[in-house]
Amino acid sequence: MSWVEKGQPTAFDRKPIEGLFYLDGDVLAAYVGRDWTKGQKYPMIEFPSGTQCDIWETGDPKRVGVIHLFGEMDLPLGDTVENAYQQANDIAEACGYAVSKSGENGIEVWGHDTDEHFVVIYDRQTGKMADVVPVQSAEQRQLPELLPDTIREQLPKLYANEKLGLDAPALVKFFSADSGWTWYASEYDGEDVFFGLVVGYEIEIGYFSLAELREVRGPMGLPIERDRFYEPKTLRELQEEHLKQRGAS
Repeated sequence: MSWVEKGQPTAFDRKPIEGLFYLDGDVLAAYVGRDWTKGQKYPMIEFPSGTQCDIWETGDPKRVGVIHLFGEMDLPLGDTVENAYQQANDIAEACGYAVSKSGENGIEVWGHDTDEHFVVIYDRQTGKMADVVPVQSAEQRQLPELLPDTIREQLPKLYANEKLGLDAPALVKFFSADSGWTWYASEYDGEDVFFGLVVGYEIEIGYFSLAELREVRGPMGLPIERDRFYEPKTLRELQEEHLKQRGAS
């Protein structure tokens, strides 16, 4: 979307959008000492968090508009969180960004700069982007503890689920937002070693270390995190889900 003449309507005027406002080109021209924005306006949207984003027109009326977050990360204002997550993933793969799900209705996106980190929330009832919440850098924010005592105490000891095999439940999920690796733990030795499912270059059942999870960093320097919204599933269910995502039978 580019600047438009103040008297000219836009597609957004025909269907009111909560948070929509226009930058005043006359005010900007006076502030920067340039005349090219005089008599112009520029559509923006302010979300409940206070984050302000560019909003661009789209040829698809169902999408209402396109929200520009940063760089090439542009997501539809009107859509399901599932569709928006897939689109964000496609953009991230092409541009070297990082994307992760955040709860049932959120998408966490990372750009290349420290201020390019947001959680984008979609409202399932309205089918629209409900909020864009800025996230502090890993150095600034308090990350959730990787293995709190409540989860540590619930994890069965190593070999306790041997008879269950792949039907053993994985009670905790760890993930790397900028590498795509994921670890699911079904057993724990009480000190350092987990047994479970590791999703990386391959999808494998095996052992991994808490110490390594604490030390390793992804390509963008992001630490491993615990998924606070993960709901336990069996190793078999998780293995099948990831194989399906990779197109394997």
